[in-house]
Amino acid sequence: MFPIISPEASMTWELPVSVGYAEREYQRTIALSCLLRNTLVALPTGLGKTFIASCVMHNFSRWYPTGAVVFMAPTRPLVT
Repeated sequence: MFPIISPEASMTWELPVSVGYAEREYQRTIALSCLLRNTLVALPTGLGKTFIASCVMHNFSRWYPTGAVVFMAPTRPLVT
């Protein structure tokens, strides 16, 4: 059984922002691309791959409130 989509939430997507951090346009572009199609993101260390993944997970959890999101990472510090 597929999770039920939230009609209201699925009309928009959110890019969370942190106080003290400037929004990076390339992160916004990559996150939107990830939401619309299957995507492999390859960026150097420190450019926000984890942030992009968390943005995608946040939006999918909004769109499919009865669904589940699994985030897997190779190290504990990355998960933390």
